[in-house]
Amino acid sequence: MDDVDPPRRAPFGSSLLVALGWYATVAAAVFVGLVGVPANPNRDCSAAFACLTPQEGFALAAIVGAPVLTAMLLTTLAITAPLARRVPSPVLAGTLSVSVTLGLAVLAGGFWQAAR
Repeated sequence: MDDVDPPRRAPFGSSLLVALGWYATVAAAVFVGLVGVPANPNRDCSAAFACLTPQEGFALAAIVGAPVLTAMLLTTLAITAPLARRVPSPVLAGTLSVSVTLGLAVLAGGFWQAAR
């Protein structure tokens, strides 16, 4: 008679897909932003990596940033599981997990800069 519905939980898979969607959206936006900027015809190529095309620059950033991105993805994976248990919406759980991961990455970057 007194049936109480258990609290609704967000599916872990859907929450993780939302989080991965945020990463894909940001990567696509950065790529489109870099490709859409016209090249300066009078650029000086004396500095290292000064004359890379936007596609080459994006590829270089992807290679250098791969360890950071891997760490962020693993952190997002670890954070999404507890959030999906507590938050009823997969969109909210995925977005919160990426937000927390981004905050931790900024904090780690600040510590790294301070230690140098």
